[in-house]
Amino acid sequence: MTAKSKKILMYVGVSVLFVLLIAIELGKSKFVSSFEYGETLYNISTRFIGGLACFIFVYSFSAKKILSPKTNLRSLLIFLPCMAVAVNNFPFVTFFSGEAYINWNMPSVLLYALLCLGVGFFEEMAFRGCIFVVLLQRRKNRWVDVFISIVISSVVFGLVHIVNLFAGAGIGAVVLQVGYSFLIGGMCSIILIKTGNIWYCVFLHAVYNFAGGIVPQCGGGVIWNTPEIILTAVVAVIVAAYVIMLLVKIRPEEIVDLWSVKADNKKEHQTILE
Repeated sequence: MTAKSKKILMYVGVSVLFVLLIAIELGKSKFVSSFEYGETLYNISTRFIGGLACFIFVYSFSAKKILSPKTNLRSLLIFLPCMAVAVNNFPFVTFFSGEAYINWNMPSVLLYALLCLGVGFFEEMAFRGCIFVVLLQRRKNRWVDVFISIVISSVVFGLVHIVNLFAGAGIGAVVLQVGYSFLIGGMCSIILIKTGNIWYCVFLHAVYNFAGGIVPQCGGGVIWNTPEIILTAVVAVIVAAYVIMLLVKIRPEEIVDLWSVKADNKKEHQTILE
């Protein structure tokens, strides 16, 4: 298939998904009222459709290598310490002390898990797969350019969450969400560079959202107390130090390997991080 044909297919595919999103949005009220978990199903469907549109864009943008589900032990070992932040987003202290609880209604829990996966899929494909990769390809000559690309994409990712103000969230909660979204975005950008695999980012994002939201969405009680805050701070500091180490140790070939480059042209595209 020629490059022109691939581009045409990309436009057709994205257009079809865009029309589908419009149709779902126009029929939202009927869609939501027709199902027991209509609102959740609506959110799940729109996130996966949006994520698929971004997936098509990334695939067509010569960055399809990051979409491969293949992994290796080195990438897994790089990724696993970062999962501590995602898992620790669950309020273990208050949950096991009985201050927080979950109503184990399995349809609700499973649908919420699917929603978190949909959000992780859409947002990682959009912000790491599209925005970050585009920035990185344009600014990849020096280490500082890589750093700037990480910061810009993470700032955009954080600021997007300001829209939650219009959903009724308080200013304090939104400011906090913008802050930790910026940090999570930066961490996912570094994971993408170091592993060359965007699915690690999707999984971490989904687990982070699920762990942090399962109690308020499917239960209740106290989320934060002093021991919980201390535990979260300790884990955050340790993982932050680890992620900074990964950032400092980014190698030129790891940037090059994010794109689908033929072996005989690899030296031609290689950059030197200074």
